[in-house]
Amino acid sequence: MMKARLIMDRRRALALGAATLAAGVAPRAWAQTDSLARIRERGYLLYGFNGERPYNYMDADGTLTGSEIDIARAVAAKIGIEEVQGVAMNFDSFIPAIMAGRIDTCLPIFIRPARCERIAYARPHLIEGQSAMVPAGNPKNITGWDDLVQRDINVGLIAGTTPNEIASSAGVPEGNITRFPDTVTLAAGLRAGRVDVIVEASSTLRLIYEDMDQSAFDRVSGWSKPTDYEGSITFYAAFPFAQGAGELRDEFDAALAGMLESGELQEIAAPYGFGPTDRPGPDSPTLEQLCTG
Repeated sequence: MMKARLIMDRRRALALGAATLAAGVAPRAWAQTDSLARIRERGYLLYGFNGERPYNYMDADGTLTGSEIDIARAVAAKIGIEEVQGVAMNFDSFIPAIMAGRIDTCLPIFIRPARCERIAYARPHLIEGQSAMVPAGNPKNITGWDDLVQRDINVGLIAGTTPNEIASSAGVPEGNITRFPDTVTLAAGLRAGRVDVIVEASSTLRLIYEDMDQSAFDRVSGWSKPTDYEGSITFYAAFPFAQGAGELRDEFDAALAGMLESGELQEIAAPYGFGPTDRPGPDSPTLEQLCTG
């Protein structure tokens, strides 16, 4: 197996909370939308990650860990790929990197019709709602998206994520949005008072909150959807692939289906705080339905 070094600038290293050397992290990656046979031959899958807990992040020992990287490793092993190599990048770089062939897949992302036109997804395997965090006591009485649309409230979002699409569709003033590259800087922005509220996926906010001074910050209960927004603010996530990587996507998808049915996927994710309600059920929409919108 290849031993790779993680090479990134100091700011990025601090943002990811990572050491500059880490096993299983690739320094310079060019997937080139290789065939599955070529990927098996080279011995590793290139996986984009952004240091977001609980999905994929560096632990105290500098090891890339998390629910989704662990799932990706298990799937890769089932389809004959020896190793998964992490490639550090910001969230908004994931889709361009997949399309350019710099990575094979990445952190599972929400399935959105516009994204389905650019990339191919494996089956959805994760359901995520949204949550928000504010200073203790919620001094501006922020309860949902309508407050961000109708009032002068500064909101922090991670660049490129689905909450940005909701903010744009609902009419949150652009001047009231501060975008951060990752969860570390997002939390720092709230601590520093740069924003009045931060909005992210529920699991992500749960872990951000655990790392905050909980006497100084509160999670907003019952975060509500915008009045003028069609559809749900609960989304389905899946591993994405280049549209030209059909064989890799299909075999990855088949292995993932078996893990969902057997319960193996949930066993992998359980230590990171995920339960059966975080998984699609028999009445959940199909990938095709989610791509149609």
